[in-house]
Amino acid sequence: MENVTDSILQEISDGDIQKIIDETLGGYTFNFSDYVGNIVNGQSPFSFEETVKFILNGIHDNIIQEKNLYIYLIIIAVMGAVIANFSKLLQGKKVAETAFYMVYMLFFSVLTVSFVQISSVAAGTLQKVFDFIKIFSLAYFTCITFTYGSIAGSVFYEFTLLMMNVASYVIVNFALPAIEFYFFLRIASQISEEDMFSRLASLIKDMVNTGLKTMFGIIMGVNVVQGLVVPVAAEAKNSVIVKMGSSIPGIGNTVSNVASTVLCAGKLVKNAVGIAGIAVVIFICLIPVLKIFTSKVIYQIISAFIQPVSDKRIASCLDAAVTALKMQVYAVGTGCMMFVISIALISAMTT
Repeated sequence: MENVTDSILQEISDGDIQKIIDETLGGYTFNFSDYVGNIVNGQSPFSFEETVKFILNGIHDNIIQEKNLYIYLIIIAVMGAVIANFSKLLQGKKVAETAFYMVYMLFFSVLTVSFVQISSVAAGTLQKVFDFIKIFSLAYFTCITFTYGSIAGSVFYEFTLLMMNVASYVIVNFALPAIEFYFFLRIASQISEEDMFSRLASLIKDMVNTGLKTMFGIIMGVNVVQGLVVPVAAEAKNSVIVKMGSSIPGIGNTVSNVASTVLCAGKLVKNAVGIAGIAVVIFICLIPVLKIFTSKVIYQIISAFIQPVSDKRIASCLDAAVTALKMQVYAVGTGCMMFVISIALISAMTT
């Protein structure tokens, strides 16, 4: 059994997988081959302490990088409130409005720079996930080919490629740009005291949420149906082959035992590779999602502190950023979990 397992592992080309893991995870050390080997041997696959350290360092680095922008937002909001109030006392409404627009444009510029930087994290994370899945799929579905034949492997592989294309189109080309457009609409609405774009912004928000939920539901539904049908047909074919081998006079039992051993070893390696793939996808997404979520929380804290002293339109800008970042977390999380659940479903239904 162990020799067969080692032979199957040698057939998997993990050099490209390890290369892209090193590129995407950066400072976190993740050896794909060792991870799979530990799972096959029943050992602990990763260090809990290193994982926690990796997460905390990622959050800390994000706060340090964005610290100056957060401070600028607070200072501008407070200064704007002071200038606007003094202008009202000394010169009247027109001067106060002019002072507000000057402060607002400065606040808008800083907030936009911060938001765009965070938004780039979302798109970059999904692109890293797609790049990893493309390479990982070759190894993973090779394992499925060992246990269920080339037809099952090719069917699952083609569906995974289709799923990546759909996810790329819906999330990267539609959802993320729509979220940015939503943010700018909410910001633009604050320039005038009249609410002009709130309904359009609400429509875009509903379209993004509905589009992501629909995509996730359809892909998961097709994945389940495919997982119920394809393995059963492949298992029936394998059963026929094993029975035919066992019917050979003299060596039938030997052939049957060897075939069963190969199939069991293939399933073991397949599940180990699948678990390793799930772990990598989670690690790729974890820090970026936490970065976006941390920025969202900090914006909420800033909004809460400046609300009593600043103009309500300044606070509304921060609320718009908070909502947009929340939508980005949902979009990135949907894209990542779609692949995690798909790999888990395929592993479970081909056991």
